[in-house]
Amino acid sequence: MGNVAAALGERQRPAVEERLTRPRRLLRELHDVDSARLRRLIRSGHLAPCFDAAAEDDDAATSVECPICFDFYPSLNRSKCCGKGICTECFLQLIPSTTTKAVHCPFCKTASYAVEYRSDRTISEKKLEQEEEQNVKAQMRIHPKTQNAGELIQP
Repeated sequence: MGNVAAALGERQRPAVEERLTRPRRLLRELHDVDSARLRRLIRSGHLAPCFDAAAEDDDAATSVECPICFDFYPSLNRSKCCGKGICTECFLQLIPSTTTKAVHCPFCKTASYAVEYRSDRTISEKKLEQEEEQNVKAQMRIHPKTQNAGELIQP
């Protein structure tokens, strides 16, 4: 009976298809990426699967855009420092090779960039993100792009 209760209390992760554990759109060869380790990280839920990318947002309620490649996915990894989303394949291209130094977050420039996968966004997270996008669009209307850089500097 204890095993049943423990099993029900654990978060059940859906099985990840084998094809979603292999990157397919990488721009550079990743010689130092251990494919077995990558597969384990995806299957254990530490990294998002390498979902099939969609060029257009067919369903805004279930897809989110990667700010690096601009493709849409069911869910993204989140930066541990600032919470911004990034797809697994873009993250793999940002991680350091054995010959380079640590990578900074592409969004907030925090050192030692790392991500976590929290599965699909909650409804409140989606709503907050939509509100942020609307605020940015409103700010763009208030401050049109036609302003010169010199006009932005106060004497």
